[in-house]
Amino acid sequence: MIEVYLYGNLKDIVEKKNPDVTSIMTYEFVEGESFQDCLSRIGLKLTDVGNCYINRKLAEPETIIQDRDSLELNPIEKNPI
Repeated sequence: MIEVYLYGNLKDIVEKKNPDVTSIMTYEFVEGESFQDCLSRIGLKLTDVGNCYINRKLAEPETIIQDRDSLELNPIEKNPI
């Protein structure tokens, strides 16, 4: 299992694919799955997210997800004008 934390408007985006979404969710672990592939399975694209973290380390699209990882998914930060 992996634990996913959705912040900001990301919950609303994921809700379109999964109406039962909550801010903290668990997903099945998929052997060999990259961070980018995991986002897609959740219902997100790289362009939907800002800085994201896997076990408190900055996530890269090609990072392979491990069983029991914790993913923190943050929205894109808006630049103040």
